[in-house]
Amino acid sequence: MNVYRSKRLKYVPIDDIEYEDFYLALMNEPGILNSDVSLPLGFTMAKVPGATKILATRKLLCMYICLPVPGGFGKPVPIGVVALSKPEEQHAQHGSSSLSIIIISTYQRKGYGKEAIAWALDWGFDFARLHRVEIACYSWNPGAKRLYSRIGFREEGVKREAVWFMGGWHDRHELAMLEDEWRGKWRDEAHAETWAPGSGQTYSSEQIAQNMGSA
Repeated sequence: MNVYRSKRLKYVPIDDIEYEDFYLALMNEPGILNSDVSLPLGFTMAKVPGATKILATRKLLCMYICLPVPGGFGKPVPIGVVALSKPEEQHAQHGSSSLSIIIISTYQRKGYGKEAIAWALDWGFDFARLHRVEIACYSWNPGAKRLYSRIGFREEGVKREAVWFMGGWHDRHELAMLEDEWRGKWRDEAHAETWAPGSGQTYSSEQIAQNMGSA
């Protein structure tokens, strides 16, 4: 059982210095503006170590999404980043987190985003004891909303004209997934092939021992 693998993907911690060049390229992709609505000031290599360190310490989870090299030899090829926010200390008991994901344009529309989101949901619900995972998108990115809905996220509201972007006001759509919804139906439909058991199931101690090779 490999916690850091799904059907086609591998996940590497964000502070791995071998991927700094990729992180720089990702942050300067035009598509980053679909999810990051801070002022677009550009991104330089000088900012990369500090940025990845902040992500590693302030996020509950932040991983490079990678394609393994055939045969298992060589450095996996990074194609994106997936993250879960860390609940504030006085709010950890609520078990809520926000998920964010970005896939570099070359590898979009291949199902990698769906698979990585499914992996992050499995990790959040099965290891971090989350109860609820939120995700958001903006009105100029309807493709993201369709993807999140297909995975099983339910729309909970719209913040009207919440974002100023390219000379106009735009809406922010907010969606969420509850752990019972994920385990009860959507996990199986994602076909991510993580360590997780089938929908509606949990592992016994004996099954975990077998999967971990400690029986």
